[in-house]
Amino acid sequence: MVPFPCLPCFTTKSNTTNHFTPIEQLCHRFSLAQLQAATNGFNPSLFLGGEGPCQVYKAHLKAHGDVVIKRFKTRSPAGEIEFRAEVKILCQLHHPNIVPLIGFCEHKNDKFVVFNYVPNGSLYDCLHGTNNNNVLVPLSWKQRLHICIGVARGLHYIHFGTKIPIMHRAVTSSNILLDHNLVPKVADFGLCKKQPEGKGESRPKPPRVELRENLELSLEYLEPEYRITGRLSHKSDVYSFGVVMLEILCRKEACFSTPGRDCCEYLVKWAFDDERKGVPEKIVDPSLTGKIAPACWEMFIEIVQRCLASVEERPRMGEVEVVLENALLLQERADAVKELV
Repeated sequence: MVPFPCLPCFTTKSNTTNHFTPIEQLCHRFSLAQLQAATNGFNPSLFLGGEGPCQVYKAHLKAHGDVVIKRFKTRSPAGEIEFRAEVKILCQLHHPNIVPLIGFCEHKNDKFVVFNYVPNGSLYDCLHGTNNNNVLVPLSWKQRLHICIGVARGLHYIHFGTKIPIMHRAVTSSNILLDHNLVPKVADFGLCKKQPEGKGESRPKPPRVELRENLELSLEYLEPEYRITGRLSHKSDVYSFGVVMLEILCRKEACFSTPGRDCCEYLVKWAFDDERKGVPEKIVDPSLTGKIAPACWEMFIEIVQRCLASVEERPRMGEVEVVLENALLLQERADAVKELV
């Protein structure tokens, strides 16, 4: 087995000579037979999708109701690493904006992670109509602001609210799930990194981490500096979240095709080119036209631009969270005035 390099030894057996906690004491262990029964033998009709070394199925467990089972192709080193990272880290995270882990299964070469089923799918599904019904979920501007705030809170928590800072490294609209109340849950922690505790510092800085060669990331969400340095940091998550916020505002994919052009266009470049920069009507989702208060717009677009700036100029996620909360407050005040008028 390939160990996850930044985490303690992953073990499934109690060992009195080892001070590490057995994984069964951190979360529930399912048998392979239970998961096979819950998916009718991993019936193709229950397949929800998957990319890289993972396949995702919808399932039903008597004690938990509808769940999602993530199956790892662990014959590849990447699948083994992602499985161990996801279980070991998620079982120690507890936050309303982080997807909750139900349990895991490890049976020979078969490895699975079990989560609660999220009925509204991913943020990507809701924005771009790629859910099972292929129907766009109508999101108001305030709903979108609440989603942005929730994601910022979840990312701030993993950056600075845990004992050891974590870098997610795969912040995309596909990895943000929405529950029945549209509360966002940051998901897919298979590529994240933990930093060992520093010596002599009460709060060590998250390190810049070399990206392993077989790590698959969406280039449209990846900071430009990576192409030069080959390293990621917690500010890389901030950049990726800036792209997600722009995606929410424009309701365009982070990389999209335009009529008459053979190549895809990056949303960041498209939204801030000379023709559109500073002109809300040219980039905002048409369904939001006239519904965003000017003061809210200015605050929102400014924090998006700061998130997409160079590493040194990017804010921490805690500041992003506060700015978004203030933007929501400005929108609510403007709406209240409009109602009075």
